[in-house]
Amino acid sequence: MTQASEWTPAFEGQRPPFEPGHELSLRHGAYSPRKVDPLARELVDQVLATTGTGHVHRPEYRPALWAWGRAEAQVQLLTEWLSKRGEETGDGIGDLADERVRSAYLLLHRAETRANTLRSRLGLDPLSRARLGRDVAAGELDAARLMAEMERRERDQDGGDAA
Repeated sequence: MTQASEWTPAFEGQRPPFEPGHELSLRHGAYSPRKVDPLARELVDQVLATTGTGHVHRPEYRPALWAWGRAEAQVQLLTEWLSKRGEETGDGIGDLADERVRSAYLLLHRAETRANTLRSRLGLDPLSRARLGRDVAAGELDAARLMAEMERRERDQDGGDAA
């Protein structure tokens, strides 16, 4: 039996206790793993399925990729919640005198900043992807130069020994 069915009101009109897993006190869901994690998983899966993001498949990228997915999910949840508050007031912004709205805007700013930073670090935007590609190409060129130099020195050493 559930708690509610075993519960007896102490006075007339008393409501039963909240059931586990209720969402009555949930505002935007940006702090709720039940809301954030499924969205984050969907975003991470989309990135992993996208061609040109092979580098993020490596295990050392997983924590950063998950952090990015969570930040993007928070942005989505907060944006949707604030959009509804804007519709309620009719101005598209929401009641800025309401502390809940103001704090949601601050949290949205932090989540957007975190998502943008992680997006850049992971090479998920065009500029950072180009920079990442350039750095990889430069590293490969440096390695090729190093191998050529080692080969030249080996030839010089072999040629010096023959004389």
